[in-house]
Amino acid sequence: MNLINQSSSLILMGLIWTIQIVHYPLMAKVGEENFLDYHSSHSSLIGIIVIPMMFSELGSSIYLVSENFNKQNLIGLILVVLVWASTFLIQVPIHNELSKGYSLDLIQKLVYTNWIRTILWTAKAMMIFFSPFSRGM
Repeated sequence: MNLINQSSSLILMGLIWTIQIVHYPLMAKVGEENFLDYHSSHSSLIGIIVIPMMFSELGSSIYLVSENFNKQNLIGLILVVLVWASTFLIQVPIHNELSKGYSLDLIQKLVYTNWIRTILWTAKAMMIFFSPFSRGM
């Protein structure tokens, strides 16, 4: 289960950096005419990767805490819960508004607030390198 947790965290970290540096900033450059198609395609295609990985990370984090309650597993779970909170309380509502049409202000807000998830997922993934399980790998 630890390998599933570590793998999903590393994949999500790489993905969020790609979204943060490439996908979200490009939304501003698409223009109003093509924006709805771009946003719709981005949301549905990225969801194919993100949704299973997020559930994998959350489920394995809960399992790890329930099987071995320690500081590292608890911090990992807290980071994952904070990512989910940011996603559904901040980024999803912005995406819902953007699905109605182009707004440079909302795109900039999305880029700015997405740093929350970028930092949290990076911290979660970096914990792998300080894990007792990473020694000897």
